[in-house]
Amino acid sequence: MTSQLNHVLNAMDQLVLEVVDSKAGSVKLIGGDSDWVWALFPKLCPQQIFVLTDDTPFLLDFLHDARQIWQGPGDARLRSGFWTEITENNTELHLEAIAIKKEQKNLLVIANQFEAFKLQQHTKQLARELLLSNDRLFLQNEYLHTRLLAIFKQPPEQSTLPATLTKIIENAEFSVIITDSELIPLVENSAARSLFKEDKPFQIQPDKPIDIILKLMKNQLPEYNRILSTKSHWDGELCWMSPPATLKWLKISFYPVKTKLNQVENWIVFANDISTIKYLVQRNEQLALQDMLTELPNRFSFWQTLEKHISSTKDFYLLYVDINNFRRHNEFYGHDEGDKLLIECGKRIESVLKTSDFIARIGGDEFAIILTDIDNRKACEIAIQRIIKHIKKPFTTTKGETFTISISIGAANFPGDAQTAEDLMKFIDLSAYNGKKNNKNSIQFYSQSMRDTSHQLIQLEHELRLAIQNNEFELFLQPIVDLAKNTITKAEALIRWNHPTKGMIAPDNFIPVAEKSDLIIAVGEWVIQRTCQMVKKLAKLGYDIKISMNLSSAQVTDSSLFSYLHNCVQNYKIDPCLLELEVTEGVLVDDYSVANKLLSKVRTIGMSVAVDDFGTGYSSLSYLKQLPLDFLKIDRSFINDIATDDNDKAIVRAVIALAHNLNLCVIAEGVETKEQLNFLTENSCNSVQGYLFSRPVQFKAFIALLQEQQNT
Repeated sequence: MTSQLNHVLNAMDQLVLEVVDSKAGSVKLIGGDSDWVWALFPKLCPQQIFVLTDDTPFLLDFLHDARQIWQGPGDARLRSGFWTEITENNTELHLEAIAIKKEQKNLLVIANQFEAFKLQQHTKQLARELLLSNDRLFLQNEYLHTRLLAIFKQPPEQSTLPATLTKIIENAEFSVIITDSELIPLVENSAARSLFKEDKPFQIQPDKPIDIILKLMKNQLPEYNRILSTKSHWDGELCWMSPPATLKWLKISFYPVKTKLNQVENWIVFANDISTIKYLVQRNEQLALQDMLTELPNRFSFWQTLEKHISSTKDFYLLYVDINNFRRHNEFYGHDEGDKLLIECGKRIESVLKTSDFIARIGGDEFAIILTDIDNRKACEIAIQRIIKHIKKPFTTTKGETFTISISIGAANFPGDAQTAEDLMKFIDLSAYNGKKNNKNSIQFYSQSMRDTSHQLIQLEHELRLAIQNNEFELFLQPIVDLAKNTITKAEALIRWNHPTKGMIAPDNFIPVAEKSDLIIAVGEWVIQRTCQMVKKLAKLGYDIKISMNLSSAQVTDSSLFSYLHNCVQNYKIDPCLLELEVTEGVLVDDYSVANKLLSKVRTIGMSVAVDDFGTGYSSLSYLKQLPLDFLKIDRSFINDIATDDNDKAIVRAVIALAHNLNLCVIAEGVETKEQLNFLTENSCNSVQGYLFSRPVQFKAFIALLQEQQNT
């Protein structure tokens, strides 16, 4: 259970310290390594004793009270309440400490409570607005976990962690449940059992907490089947009613823990009783139907309105609007800016709707819209284009930075596509989900073919998982020719899939599925291993040929990638200078800090780095100057008409000059004619690849090309 418990600790965004000497304030790190931990305690090292200083005065003050707990005779715990720290990079942290004594073990847990602090402040403000005459009203702090960090793929130090983590889960104020892949509970804390406890004298075998949660999700969420089939995370609110007296509002967070083959290993479930907040809101009928952040109608109000429109039997279109990459926006700009974006998006959409239309915020970054009095697809498309036009306009942060976003919109018609609220919601959810593939503004109308395609993709993912297990891939090599030497000095590795029944499948047909399903990590590791094998075989034959490998965005952000690369180099005993990584400029822009860290590491061991498809993405000169790069690859779209198009000629000349001024070499892709080659040679391009020299070929054919070159 060690790895599963470690996943929970990281997901809870907590730091766990063992108190070595409560008087001296000396502690030892035994769990938790989020970025904020190192910003708050830069000298902290795993399993080494560290003394808490007055750099965190509030925490030091809390230790005085906590000593009574740790030095006392029995098990106990003490909470600090929230306090705020400002790190050296001006990041604002809202923290809470818990001193725990359990079975003679002294622990100090520090939790990053950004969302809970914000919720508490908002709730208190709401209480003041609703109950102005009652100054003595204090709401209980609801520990609400809405921010899940990326699940660590490699477990931290294990040693004494299992027992410690079990204690942390058991002492949590909110419900924590861990299940296996079949949703059979493995761990559930006392809070989970208490949350669903009922005083029913004739109830012999009460339902398990996870069974109740799953039943609520199935009955109240149209996307329930999609969540399980696509192994997606979900968080939201559910209402639990158990006659005659039980009615609770629950905040549920439902997360999968996956293997590298994208198979669910475990599910982690957090549950909070937020009934107090709900009852407070319901004192005001308007607020009971209103989303507190955007002030739009909420999910409950939306379902009421949708049912009314269905009962009227008039035609309408239902839209589901999902903001693409909202989580990435939150991580880059911060949660306050994320809230500001949601508010502005809601206002922009509402401004282009008719007064008879209806919009509601139904999820974290999701809106639902009812377009009334529309009975044809053309009119619906016109309305959607108005929404997209307003969303495409730049947004501005509080610091004056501008940015743009894209949205995915799913659409379905009543009564043409479905006659019930549940089916309509299932269909628009599926439509929007399909539209998110290209991360651009998209419109997807529901169709049966879309549903069939969705099933085909699920089947393809299953076959792809088998392909990884059965080693059905093959690596082709496309030569890269050095123009100064007029010889093959490099090659690009290009994967192919030898499907047992469908034959050879090109990467364009399966790599997007691998990226969407997270199988790309396992596929990428196969490519790295096979490339190292090829480099070693070529070296034995006397050829020092560098081979470049393409990295996806998921690989760049994979914390274990560098260690895997390094281990492969050492295991195969090859020169790392014969390996190169290719990263598209879109990945560099999206994950700049992560990419910079990874590329810097690989260059320290001798590997080179190339920017692939340069000029087709978000070209930024500042990234070229700051990132550790060696090569620019000019995309084939600029090479195709280079012999006849003056604009393409000017672009290619400029890119070559720019690269050389930055001490970078240039590789031109897609060279197919002698006219293209002559232009590139005359303008000092360093290397070229394309059908003029060779298509991607199998390894034996590539060796034959090298031998032919050697002979001539």
